[in-house]
Amino acid sequence: MLKNVGYGVAMANAIPEVKAVARLTTASNEEDGVAKMINQVVSGQFMEE
Repeated sequence: MLKNVGYGVAMANAIPEVKAVARLTTASNEEDGVAKMINQVVSGQFMEE
C-alpha cells in the first residue's frame, strides 16, 4: 500500500520492512512525526512527483 499512495511516508520508529517501501521517513510518533509531515505538505515543502 505504501508503494502505491502519493505520500508513502513511514514513521522513524516503524518496522524496517515498512520503512524499506516508504518513499520518505518522518520523525517518530514521540517526536510529532505526523504533525511535522502534515506541516511540510501544507507549506508546499513536500510535493508529489
